[in-house]
Formats: sequence, C-alpha cells, structure tokens
Amino acid sequence: MRCHAYLIRSERYLDIEEVLLQQLATASREQVIDLIGRDYRRVELLSGEWRLLFTQPRVLEAYRPTIGTSQRRVARMMAAPDQLAPLVNTLWQHEIRDRWRAITFGLQHLTCALPLASGLVGAVFVEEPDLWLSAEPTHEILAIHPDVFALIGTQIRKLAEDGDWAQMARLVADHCDSSVEFTSDKWLGLREQSAAKAPALVRYMDGFLTPPELHESVIAAMRQMLDAHVQPSLDAWLRVHADRARYALVFRDMRREHSRASAPLLVATG
Repeated sequence: MRCHAYLIRSERYLDIEEVLLQQLATASREQVIDLIGRDYRRVELLSGEWRLLFTQPRVLEAYRPTIGTSQRRVARMMAAPDQLAPLVNTLWQHEIRDRWRAITFGLQHLTCALPLASGLVGAVFVEEPDLWLSAEPTHEILAIHPDVFALIGTQIRKLAEDGDWAQMARLVADHCDSSVEFTSDKWLGLREQSAAKAPALVRYMDGFLTPPELHESVIAAMRQMLDAHVQPSLDAWLRVHADRARYALVFRDMRREHSRASAPLLVATG
C-alpha cells in the first residue's frame, strides 16, 4: 500500500484542522479527501517510503501517525503549517537522506516540495485507494537489493507475521530490482522439480523469504533443479539478473493471499 501526501495552503488547512484532529484516524478515506478539497499538491510515497518516514522517532513524537492493520489498511498523519519543522528537518537530514537513497522516489519530491520556512502549507498523509487489491495476483520470485533489504526487511517480516500477504507483496514489488512471474502450472511444476532435484529450494519457497546471506545457496539450488525448456523465464533471470548482487529473495505464492487464492497452500515438512 502506498501513501499520498497532500500539501494544502495554510488557509485551507486551518479551516479543516479541528475536524482533521478529531476524525483523521477513524474517518473513511473518502471523507478525508472531501475535507481536503481540490486545491492541493499531491506527492505519492511508495510502500516502503512512508513506513520509514512514519517510524522515524522525530516524526513519531511530533505527529503520532496512524498505521492500520490487515483488517483496516490505513496510513494517516497530519502536520500543521506552523509544525512542519520536525518533518522538514527529518527529510533534509543528510544522514537519513543518504541512508534512504536506495528506496527514495516520492520522498525526494516531498523534500523539495516542502518549504524550508514553516507557515505556508500544511500536510495531510492518506493511504492510496484500495484499487491495488483488485489487481490479479501472481506467483513470483522477487529480488531485493541488499541495501534495500536493510531498510525494509523488518517491514516485510512484520507484514508476513500479521498474515497480510497482499500488502507484503505490494511492498516488495514497489522496491524489488527484478522479478520472475509464473503461471500456476509453472509454479507447481517448480515445486515438483525442486522436490525431486533440490529439496532445499522447496523449504526456501515455503519460508517465503531468504536474506542476502543465503543468496548463493538459493541460486545454486535453482540451478541444480533447472530445466531451461520447462522454466524458460527462470532460466533467463538466472542468466541475466541473479549474479548482479547478493539479493534477498521473496517467494510469492499467491495462495497465501486467502481472499484471492484458488488452491490451498501445502507447506513441505521434514
């Protein structure tokens, strides 16, 4: 899930501030957008960007953002025109900007859009519409650069622990270097071929995530079981992408996304 930052002229912000204070955390997205009106500048933050921003100590203390659950997916925060300093200072801090460079997209635009002097605009952060949930899910292997994984690895694991596989897939897709998609037949075939030729790969797939430290072992297992004629997309990825970095790998089995699953997920044991 991504998040939109709405930059609103101070006059308009002050008109709606009291209602926002009371309702931002609980109102529907449509109600919040209606309050904001039509005179704004919008900046989109990718799934990992807003999570990093919302969990910064200075931002947490100043604005107390609302981060939802798998039952109610929200990402809300507001910063008054005369209270932008903690947000601006966080975004302009060189250590943070350098550390976040690997995933920065919308944050760069937000940093440039916010005035260095407070008082001109207020900011309201609201999650994107849930249209992304209607996208057809797919089986995938997604490769995350180690620098990116260092920033969002904890977020990936937390979403998996919460059972929010759809939102985890969205987060990884926003920030992966490359990916391989599989039809259901190809994915089940991959498991069968792995069980026969490289059983370790089945365990990696069932574990859903392998860190960069296991990259060589996972790639070796893939090459051990690979039949290029049966899995041409995986063969192409192994030849072109696999050795570019020590990637963390996410094995997205769409059957974990219960509401859209067509077959049960059976996890290998032993």
